[in-house]
Amino acid sequence: MKRRPKASHCRRVLSIAMLFLLSLSSFSLRAIDAQPGITDLSGVNVAIYKGIGVMPSSRNALNRMFGWMNATVANMTASQIKNGSLSDFDILVVPGGSESTANSELDSDGKQMIKDFVAQGGSYFGICGGATFGAQYLRFFRGQMAVVSEPGSIMHMTPMHIDRNCSGPDLSGCPENISVMYYNSQYFIPTPGYDIHTIASYDHNDRPGMIALKDNNGTVFLSSPHAEYEEDDDRDDTNFADDFEDPESEWDLLFQVSKWLIEASYVEPTDSTTTSDLSDFDLSLTIAATVCCAVVGLVGVILYKTKYK
Repeated sequence: MKRRPKASHCRRVLSIAMLFLLSLSSFSLRAIDAQPGITDLSGVNVAIYKGIGVMPSSRNALNRMFGWMNATVANMTASQIKNGSLSDFDILVVPGGSESTANSELDSDGKQMIKDFVAQGGSYFGICGGATFGAQYLRFFRGQMAVVSEPGSIMHMTPMHIDRNCSGPDLSGCPENISVMYYNSQYFIPTPGYDIHTIASYDHNDRPGMIALKDNNGTVFLSSPHAEYEEDDDRDDTNFADDFEDPESEWDLLFQVSKWLIEASYVEPTDSTTTSDLSDFDLSLTIAATVCCAVVGLVGVILYKTKYK
């Protein structure tokens, strides 16, 4: 006479199996969620515009700053931009200088290359003239810009306050107040209803002088004041404005912004990159599915042996 399995025994086996499956799924989700975020810019390719009207001191400081972030940095001419070289990069940086000269040198072809680069998931990082060029000539910003006209010479240190509750870049760990080099700097007046992330505003008029925003699949950062200079430190590879007193550095702030530029942009996968981009996720699903099948099979074997023992 065949023995039938006890109901309590079957329930016990099934309960153990279910608990195991739940633990596995919880572990898999935790493993996916626990993937570390960006801690530096390793693997990020940064192109810094080397135009005729660019300030060498600003370009040098930005080269050093992105090198400090562990990015791979290259300087790029207008001809290289027009020839499609941006396709190998993640961020285009336009330093301080003459926005009108950049407009002439890049002309309509170069500007369209930059706009397409950002629309397809690239990032634009503009300082002073580079910010004005991005806002007014590339039309990344919807609104107007106006000179701050605060007391002082055309070049001085201006106090600003950081929006530590910014919904874009994570600025919660940044200092509330900073001092940044003002060089006939401007502020941004966005069109009503236009969504931007305010990074820092001038104490003088509480208007934003640094902003970040999305543009199609890409991201944009515009800073009218010169946050790239280290006025009290030689690590920026320039002595420009070293006569100013500025005890703190804005490089950490700009790293948080650069990190967001990369994280918030989206590049459409191609046939050659789809597998590699999704490999970690697919591997997790494959392992989970394999283990689940093994557990189900094990439960079946146990029940079969119990039934016909």
